[in-house]
Amino acid sequence: MLFFCLIVIYLYFNEFTLAFTPKIVWGHSAVFADSSIYITGGIIPKNPNSFDGEHSKEFYYLDVGKPFRVGTGELPWVDLSPVSQILPAHVWSAFSNCGDSLILYIGEYGGQETDVYTYSLQQWNNLMTTNLPPSNYHSQSQTVCDVKTGKMYRFGGNFQSFAENTTKINNNMNILDTHTRVWKIGGTITNAPEGRYDHTGTLLPNGYIVYIGGKVRNVSVNRDVLVDMSLLPLYNTNDDTWTSKKTIGDPPTPRAYHSAVLTQDGRIIVYGGIDKAATDDLVILDTSQADYTWSRANVSTKSPLSRSYHTATLVGHYMFVIFGKNNEFLPPTTPNEVFILDTSDKFNYKWVSEFDPNLILPTPPTAPTPPTTPTPPTTQDQNLRKDDYQD
Repeated sequence: MLFFCLIVIYLYFNEFTLAFTPKIVWGHSAVFADSSIYITGGIIPKNPNSFDGEHSKEFYYLDVGKPFRVGTGELPWVDLSPVSQILPAHVWSAFSNCGDSLILYIGEYGGQETDVYTYSLQQWNNLMTTNLPPSNYHSQSQTVCDVKTGKMYRFGGNFQSFAENTTKINNNMNILDTHTRVWKIGGTITNAPEGRYDHTGTLLPNGYIVYIGGKVRNVSVNRDVLVDMSLLPLYNTNDDTWTSKKTIGDPPTPRAYHSAVLTQDGRIIVYGGIDKAATDDLVILDTSQADYTWSRANVSTKSPLSRSYHTATLVGHYMFVIFGKNNEFLPPTTPNEVFILDTSDKFNYKWVSEFDPNLILPTPPTAPTPPTTPTPPTTQDQNLRKDDYQD
């Protein structure tokens, strides 16, 4: 039986600095805090071509407070698993930085009840929350936390109902107030977009959450299809309303299981994912103007193999892509499945092998202009492509 749980991890860790190499995983979760990229969960594949595997309970971080090279086999990993044994093995989980704490909302797990945990001073305790949302929904990549308010937002998700032999898709906006520990459902149900899963959610400085990609149920063909990425659902955290945004430019190939990060100048960098023709792995959505504009990134260096079920984490102007599944095979158990993209020049992106935190460019944040004349999303506006990817 699958279930969700909530884990609050206060930023106090005893570092285990013995030599450590994490197992290659996909469907894991990552978040940046305190010069570290924390990683937990995921699937440890049984063999190179299998989607089956063991759920991981490892918990560790990549120290990005020091210089290092990727591809050398000597990365600054630090294992935290010895103090996190109470964590269940899990996959597809939401992992957010809420300012003074990290929130881990577990997606898929083989337990039998919904639990809530808190971690502080190397000790785990149960944490009670009120109005816990329905469990079993995959939440990787679509959950964000507003550090100004301490509220975490989780939209959509899916889970397999083995008893009914169906896949259920959620279109609720579940909001957790991390201060009061109370969950609520945000937005009006009648105005909410169609439920989707395996999408990304990106919180802009103006309070809008931009949802990109993923899959929805197409009733007419009785299967799940990828959504058109030229029309994007937006949730306004300021007034608890849903709208949609028609983009301009060259819309990218529809995809799921991708990643998205926000740069300080308002670019949402979308990388990887699964689609029918992965010819545009790296695409950019410019949200700095009233009209959101899609474009394909100009990459002047050799790119790694396209991948999905990975994580992408922005550190300064460097985007760290960690682990995941590529289009040809699952990587072997090696520490070298970490890739770094230099995003400092929006006209010339570069995959680099060296990282030095002392060279991170100081770029002042620029709040994007709020969307103008938005319209409520409708099923017709989704422009579902009947011949798109099918599970």
